[in-house]
Amino acid sequence: MLAVQKTCHIMAQAVFIFGTTFCLYLAVILVDPALGDDPSIVPYDQLYEAGKTHYTREEWLDTIIHMERAIKNYKLRRSEMIGCRMKCTNHTKIVKDVFALDHRYSHHNELNFFAQVVKKAECLKHCLDDRLGDIWQLPVHEDIEKEFEARVPYDYLQLAYWRTNQLAKAVAAAHTFIVANPDHSVMQDNIEFYKEFEGVTKDMFQDMERPEHEQMFYNGVAAYNDQDYKECKRTMEKAIKLYYHAEMECRVQCEGPYIHEYFPEFFQSITNHYSSVLKCKAGCPEEVAGPNQRTNYKNYLPMHYHYLQFCLYQLGEVVDAAQAASSFLLFIPDHGDMLQNIQFYQRQADITTENLQPRKDSVEYLEMVMLEQKLLDLAETTFTDDDEMSLDDEEGKEEEKEPITEDMPNPTPDAAKLIRKGDKDPAVQGMDMGSQAESAQPTDAEPVFEEDSIQRPATEEESPEVSIILDEAKTEL
Repeated sequence: MLAVQKTCHIMAQAVFIFGTTFCLYLAVILVDPALGDDPSIVPYDQLYEAGKTHYTREEWLDTIIHMERAIKNYKLRRSEMIGCRMKCTNHTKIVKDVFALDHRYSHHNELNFFAQVVKKAECLKHCLDDRLGDIWQLPVHEDIEKEFEARVPYDYLQLAYWRTNQLAKAVAAAHTFIVANPDHSVMQDNIEFYKEFEGVTKDMFQDMERPEHEQMFYNGVAAYNDQDYKECKRTMEKAIKLYYHAEMECRVQCEGPYIHEYFPEFFQSITNHYSSVLKCKAGCPEEVAGPNQRTNYKNYLPMHYHYLQFCLYQLGEVVDAAQAASSFLLFIPDHGDMLQNIQFYQRQADITTENLQPRKDSVEYLEMVMLEQKLLDLAETTFTDDDEMSLDDEEGKEEEKEPITEDMPNPTPDAAKLIRKGDKDPAVQGMDMGSQAESAQPTDAEPVFEEDSIQRPATEEESPEVSIILDEAKTEL
């Protein structure tokens, strides 16, 4: 009987808490002027500033509502702008010969070029008007954009979640923030606190901003570790496609506004702007690789082909494996072990000079990157120190702006101390809180062929530098 009474009491409390929370959510939605009649069209920067105001007042539920919607609207705006730019890039390919219809204008290359520019601008305006209305034209302060790129909203959210007894969300928000800001001392303390808190489990530490291509890559590595080579092939192929798509999205984001610091000539201003775009695009491999791979971003894409070639080889798909290996060498041409692999593939009966070529996706990507770098080098060498203002001068003016400080805003005195209020029962001691996918993340360990058989990758403790070496005499398909 006593047990039944306790159960009823707990259920009553749960119903009361849920009902109160729901009513508060409803009240905020109905009366908060920052949200308006349709929260989906409220600019994310306005929602963000309103959320920070609620945070300073310790109005935690309001903070959550505004920060969550700010993140959602930020992603919506970004997604729609990317979609329009990609759509209009493809659209202008159709009209590239707009003046070629009349033979009198067939030699006017300049007119043809600007016809494409005008058509693309027209396409972009109509697309953004249709998808976002006037909201896309509202300027967003550069500092706010940088804070969203640095995942600062999750800094506010983790404490707000904690204060509203949403432990799992608090842990995930803290982890999401620390991934992009590993040196943030306050959040480091919070992470250590969460590790010791009763009820916290390893799978709560999730990166809510992990891109799909990165998750797919880790899935492929996990399949490789499990010797599931068919799944490894499937996931690595998909990860490669997702990576190239993500980089294309990054590249079109570079095609935004540009502020001239002086008044250049017409074609000089075009060169300045386009050079700025090219510099931005050159940074996309590091940007797309994300925080988890930032220190090793140059090897991130090649490693897709490295794992793929090994898994294809294990499946007996020697030609495809050789092409993946050749693609890897496009990125790292002096990689000794992969050069040995190529020599091994060359000795196989199914391999000819024609089918040992790199994959089309890697060739087209690197051709584009190399051409853009040549254009950028040409533009930069054209502007000498004697010019009124060089490209580097304009770049320098941008860099003079105050950067975001490492200590992200914490309007309350110290989040690390605040979350320690209340009972603490450290039930999870010394636990590695990386996500399950992160446990499959490769370091330098790679497949290896040894004396008599194909070996599994060594662990970090055994050997942090294991290579893939194929040996015709020691291995059989």
